[in-house]
Amino acid sequence: MSRSVLGIKPVLFLALALVLALAAACSNGDSVTTTSSAGTTAAAPAAAAAAAAAAPPEKVAVSGIGAQEAAPAAAPAAATTGSIAAPVEAKVNRVIFGLITPSTEHYTPAKQGPPTSQPLTPMYEYLVGMDPVTGTLVPQLATEWSVDADGKSWRFKLREGVQFHNGWGEFTGKDVKHTWQEIAADDALHGNHGSFKRFVSDVEIVNDHEVVFRAPNPTADLFILTSQLSQSLLIQSKDHREAAGLPTLGSGEGPTAGTGPYRFAKGVPGSMIRYERTPTKHWRMTPDFPELEMRWMPEASTRLAGLLAGEIHLTTIPQDNVAQATKAGMKLVTGNVPGLRTFFSIRCCVRLPADLQNRLKQPAYDAPMKYPDAPMQDIRVREAINRAIDRDALNEAFFGGKGETMVVNNFHPTREGWNPSWAERFESLYGYDPAKAKALLAEAGYGPDNVLEIGLQSKNLSHYSGSLDVVDATVEYLRAIGIKPKLIVQDAATESAEGRAFKHRNRLTITGTSSHLLLGIRVYATHSTPRTGNPEWGDTDKLFIDIRGTLDPAKQLKWLDELGELTFLRYQTVPLFWLPPEAVINPDIVSDYVFPGAITSTWTHLEFIKAAQ
Repeated sequence: MSRSVLGIKPVLFLALALVLALAAACSNGDSVTTTSSAGTTAAAPAAAAAAAAAAPPEKVAVSGIGAQEAAPAAAPAAATTGSIAAPVEAKVNRVIFGLITPSTEHYTPAKQGPPTSQPLTPMYEYLVGMDPVTGTLVPQLATEWSVDADGKSWRFKLREGVQFHNGWGEFTGKDVKHTWQEIAADDALHGNHGSFKRFVSDVEIVNDHEVVFRAPNPTADLFILTSQLSQSLLIQSKDHREAAGLPTLGSGEGPTAGTGPYRFAKGVPGSMIRYERTPTKHWRMTPDFPELEMRWMPEASTRLAGLLAGEIHLTTIPQDNVAQATKAGMKLVTGNVPGLRTFFSIRCCVRLPADLQNRLKQPAYDAPMKYPDAPMQDIRVREAINRAIDRDALNEAFFGGKGETMVVNNFHPTREGWNPSWAERFESLYGYDPAKAKALLAEAGYGPDNVLEIGLQSKNLSHYSGSLDVVDATVEYLRAIGIKPKLIVQDAATESAEGRAFKHRNRLTITGTSSHLLLGIRVYATHSTPRTGNPEWGDTDKLFIDIRGTLDPAKQLKWLDELGELTFLRYQTVPLFWLPPEAVINPDIVSDYVFPGAITSTWTHLEFIKAAQ
């Protein structure tokens, strides 16, 4: 069954928070019921005001981005409007998903990732999950949560009776604290290591089934970090880790035990990872397929051939292959929530000190740039690159016209802080205009006698199929305006090591993500630690720190608008498209794959691959 991407507008900045609690789980074992945000959004302001008035004073807090994400959890069960069918008997024992090889393979999701932890997600769960249909954040391993009045402490009541795989005991508060400690540890390369280290001072264990995340200051995205939306806090067994030690890739025992509906069965680095249903009834849901395998297939032609031959049952392929697949009887399934996008990151503009030792330290807002003479420090060069690209042609050629033009990276009409004037001005500032691009380069001092050379990194992104084609086309667009691009192909380890050492001074990097608003701004538009090598301008960096450091909605909206405007006017990235995340399925084996598509690694909720009857 195909579905179109839903344009769900989030509830914006409720003035008062409510005591955010829900006593019941979102499912009852075999029949998974989802809550539609359409059934809760309209009533949310009135419900919030009523709940805030009735709440104990010590639990009332000002709410903004991040905190309001919990609001749907307070919706009554009667608001439920959608559902996912109960399990059916599958025609095959093992469903196989053909995917692009991850940039980094590992068995340590608390040490590395996201998004490189995507292959491990079937075996883990989160304190707060995400509904695969609506994108609503819902109870998972936590049944209730609340924020203290000072905005510094989030309290979670934990689900009782949940068991770790392979006999490693019941999930309790000690496992939550252990998982946080692993991410915050000095040796962690996790993308949210800096956030968990700096913005969580402790995870206090009240008792086996209650924990409190303590923060030194209000942090707008602390709640998001605990949820599946962040894909960071994949809860792992403390007892198993202490008994078996840190798992190594390819080890027979596999990753540290989790609580998900699938458990680890087998892994072959560079080839595949396989899971099996838990032998006892899972507390949340029973997947249709007894076994799930992700098979690494970097070439699109190989994935298409495997799908048509029946060797794999679902995959992602470029749009020019989709017609061939659908003609042969295959069907498309589409993620439900806007989030997936692609763009070119600009790597040039970082402030001193910028080296490996200072990756977790914030530079002064007025600190000088490390590469002050880098060509892309010049706004005329950044504008020229943006005007060199024919986005309409790229969209038709590689995305079948399905892409929605990205106006400002991270900001979208369905997200907080959207300014409609950006879309109105986009053509005049970013529109395809090779003549204007050449003139801008000439003004900046580049031409036949002084050819501008830039690095253009080519990466086969796992988020969607077709990134290599986009890069190849961009090579020609840049050449057409007189830029000499140098195509860079690196293994992930080399690229990451150079990035952490801030060695990228003159590079465009094709990027894909489904990250939420605050994470996207932190990673792709500011210096906020861990620093990634993306542009660091002092005023936008300060704005982000201010936004993140308050739950006051009026202040957040004002600063978001200022940050977005500066990002837009500075050509801080080369925006391309918001994309519908699509997978192609063999309908003889798979009837549907129900997933949001709005989480960083895109291919989540694999337990909701539904069997054909």
